[in-house]
Amino acid sequence: MTAYSREQWPQISIIVPSYNAGATIGRALRSLAAQKYPDLQVVCVDGGSNDTTLAQIGQFRSMVSDVISEPDKNIADALNKGFRKAAGEIFGWLCADDELAPSALFTVVNAFDRCPEAEVVAGGCRRFYADGSEEITTPPDDLQKVISMKNYIEQPSTLWKKALHRRAGELDISFNLAFDHELWCRFDACGANFLLIPDVLSHYHFSDSNLTSVGGRKLVREMYRITKKYGPYRGLTADIYRMLYHFFDLNGYFDHNSPHKIPSWKMSLFRIVLFGIRAGLDSAIIENYNWSFASKQERGICWYKA
Repeated sequence: MTAYSREQWPQISIIVPSYNAGATIGRALRSLAAQKYPDLQVVCVDGGSNDTTLAQIGQFRSMVSDVISEPDKNIADALNKGFRKAAGEIFGWLCADDELAPSALFTVVNAFDRCPEAEVVAGGCRRFYADGSEEITTPPDDLQKVISMKNYIEQPSTLWKKALHRRAGELDISFNLAFDHELWCRFDACGANFLLIPDVLSHYHFSDSNLTSVGGRKLVREMYRITKKYGPYRGLTADIYRMLYHFFDLNGYFDHNSPHKIPSWKMSLFRIVLFGIRAGLDSAIIENYNWSFASKQERGICWYKA
């Protein structure tokens, strides 16, 4: 494969879904404009907003190639509408409350050039939380071994090739929250080659009200479905996670600073259960259990703090 030169960059299609996102979508679109990428297709798919969202999009019409504004079933449905219009060689989406890091698109294309067999590039992300704190996350080296147990991929920091998208199929609209995780697992099941890079490609903004921050029990149900279908031991891992969630996590056993003291005999029982899972199956099951943030949301505890 011939490396792309500055005169020959592959077209990238970015879908921007929105609904009443007038307060944030300008930031997302500015981050796309600031890329100064020479061949960028931006498709905005709005769910029929009644605030200033469409007016904000209108300020970027020189960059935005298509605008769809009509009711949709959920975000996955909106994204599918956008991807049907996507013409680029590389696909991705950017939610209206997030933004791309400077030069992210050039970094992704250069990564694909270095590794022509890669079909997905996943990079780092700077997370901004509602309390003003922040952290940088990067995908682990063993991502594809554990992808069905925990979603380590930061969605706005991930782009993939059109051919893979067409091979894997559209996003599953039966998922309202975890549709991205399901898509990554489907990519993996299709035999996709993931290229993981440490570069920070996006800024992920969490508010106290966005879907990722308030998913709770609804998100648990969707994570269960994903791990049941794609997880190890023919989905048994999903049942183990559900048991841990209901009997232990919702009662604070996974909290580093439990708001109440758990009796020692109960903690001993908890440790025995974890030991049995590690010894009888695989320690990776426990190491990648990550439903605690949903448990904290359900219990009204700040989910992004230890």
